[in-house]
Amino acid sequence: MSPKIFYCCCSPTLEARADNHEAATARRENKNAERDPEKNPFLQRNLSKPTTDLDTLIHLISGSFGTGVFATPSAFANAGLVTGLFGSLIIGFICSHCVHILVKSAHELCWRHQIPILGFGDIAEVTFREGPEKTRKFGTVVKVVIQIMVMIIAIGASAIFIVFVAANLSQVINYYTESDIDIKLYVFIVGLVATLLSMNRELRVLVPFTLTSDLLVLVCIIIVLVYVFDDLPSITERPAFMPAIRLPIFFSIVVYSLEGINVVMPLENNMKTPKNFLGRFNVLETGLTVIVCLFTFVGFFGYLKYGEKTLGSISLNLPEDEILAQSVKVMLAIAILLSQPLQFYCGVEFSWAKLSPIVGKRWPSLRGTRGEYIYRLILMLITTSLAVGVPFLDALIGIGGSVCLSTLGLLFPTTIETVVYWRNWGKWNWKLWKNILIFLFGLLIFVTGFAGSIALLVITIQENGQPEEGLLISCKQFVDQYSLFK
Repeated sequence: MSPKIFYCCCSPTLEARADNHEAATARRENKNAERDPEKNPFLQRNLSKPTTDLDTLIHLISGSFGTGVFATPSAFANAGLVTGLFGSLIIGFICSHCVHILVKSAHELCWRHQIPILGFGDIAEVTFREGPEKTRKFGTVVKVVIQIMVMIIAIGASAIFIVFVAANLSQVINYYTESDIDIKLYVFIVGLVATLLSMNRELRVLVPFTLTSDLLVLVCIIIVLVYVFDDLPSITERPAFMPAIRLPIFFSIVVYSLEGINVVMPLENNMKTPKNFLGRFNVLETGLTVIVCLFTFVGFFGYLKYGEKTLGSISLNLPEDEILAQSVKVMLAIAILLSQPLQFYCGVEFSWAKLSPIVGKRWPSLRGTRGEYIYRLILMLITTSLAVGVPFLDALIGIGGSVCLSTLGLLFPTTIETVVYWRNWGKWNWKLWKNILIFLFGLLIFVTGFAGSIALLVITIQENGQPEEGLLISCKQFVDQYSLFK
């Protein structure tokens, strides 16, 4: 979308032709500063087991943590030390800002319409329907697109997690037992365990699992840093900058490592005190600050240690014949397995709410809890089948992820904020121009991520198998191989 179209779609000149609905909305906006605490829509939330601020913080960190922190050194390998350092912090700020404006827009809409809870798709639908006349017909369409993307991320991430866990466990077990068990057996067993974990319906019950996952990842980071700081080279031995043509790969890796946009609204919707999700030193700011700083720290020193030999995950650079290094693979596998139910929950949480009335009307016996358990079981069977039987899964999911994460994490939040506040973009329309810049950056991530994923698929098919080191390494190999990116 060009800036001109972006501007015209939401132009304040439409206010001259505003109907009664628009005028009423405008009056509600003007009363923001005088909101009655007794009319707080969040007090109407009916949650059986709401999460505390600490519970939500733990889930938020787990939703963005994963294995992404171990991929940041390979991002620095495409940017250099200086560009990587400042670039990671800037991209982290942009991603955090997009999460912030999405939740802020959701809270604004909740107050305007006295709605206690809004999912990601609902936010877009309400936003477009009360926006300028030209946007109203897109409300339902955008909602459906967002819901499909969230489901793609949920199922795709779960399938990749299962494969990742199975691959790590098989490497360690086969190495020490000198066996050669087919990895598909490991995938099947891990899929069964993941299915059992995914039967949990309460977000608060997942807190011990995500907390354990976070702690295991933290231990793995400490072990990795022990190896990294052993005989650490001087910063003069590594380039401060890389050719600009390699920066899109850096951007893509950092964005995909940091993004956890799909878990944000389910977490906020289940909070006991949702107002604490935003604000200085509250849940969102605290969690994302920790994540961005930790990712940047590991990326900087990981690349400083291994230079151009940095692999797609820095855990692959550790010695293969040392038990401490091998323990990282086992702990990472367990950590990812324990965080998988959170990703799965975010896909089921909104989709079952839409399907439940339809299923209950057709099959009354499947109304409620029984139907949800069956729905979860079917989804996990599909996920495990994908993990076991689909060739080139990492490449195919990479294509979907590159499209969905950049769209959900950067493009939609900026568009939603622009439309929500279309009558008042601030002095000199600063919100509009800020969002246009972020939108264009999101398009860059979209294009480069999609191109890199297609490249991985081509390389994988040419090699007649899946690259062991996954998407990040294959993209880097593609950049190094084809002169178009040099």
